[in-house]
Amino acid sequence: MKTQNTRPVQQNIFIIYILSLLSLIVTVIWLNGVDINKKSTTTETTPKPTPEQVKTPTSTENNTVPKPTIPFTIPKQTEKLIPKENPVVELQPKAYLLQVEDEKISLIPQSVAVEKGDTKEVALTKALSQLFNTTQNNQLSSTIPPETKLLGLRIDDTGIHVNLSDEFRYGGGSTSMIYRVAQVLYTASSIEESANVYLSVEGELLDEENPLGGEGLILAEPLTRQKFVEDFSIN
Repeated sequence: MKTQNTRPVQQNIFIIYILSLLSLIVTVIWLNGVDINKKSTTTETTPKPTPEQVKTPTSTENNTVPKPTIPFTIPKQTEKLIPKENPVVELQPKAYLLQVEDEKISLIPQSVAVEKGDTKEVALTKALSQLFNTTQNNQLSSTIPPETKLLGLRIDDTGIHVNLSDEFRYGGGSTSMIYRVAQVLYTASSIEESANVYLSVEGELLDEENPLGGEGLILAEPLTRQKFVEDFSIN
């Protein structure tokens, strides 16, 4: 029995294998080439902007410097702020009466009741009203005629203006006139001792042309404590 020669069959199988491998390699290379061509085509076909789409900046835009944007943040409020109230100053006006000891006359201040928050005008009005309505006693007296009334009081930049009724003019001699003016002057300036005081009767200022009383007490307005003491030598 003859043995068949298998070498040609093996050679054919080997050749088929080689050809299949080469075909596979060629296919892979071809596919890679197609993918690369697609990418290059996509890159080349990207549309370029038209001249209309390209905005040319005007001269104004070229010269305009953009303002920096400053971030704005609201700080967290850790505690509630309560506005401070201005403290209310409690005024302490005085009404001045007279004390006579061994022929010496002294001005004695008396307390005046005022409300917290009263203005200077209100406080001084209360002080003068108390002065005109005080009942005299053995220790303290007044030379102001009891019928005298306060017709008005105002305060402005020039000083304190006091207007009294006509009764203030009459009764007593020169000493009485001097000390009644002193009582009104010291009472009106009891909150601010250096204040200027303008004294009028029935709206007419008492001065060189309008003296006080029958003996003609001449007052140099405005009145001040210091000047009055120097002019009339009171205590």
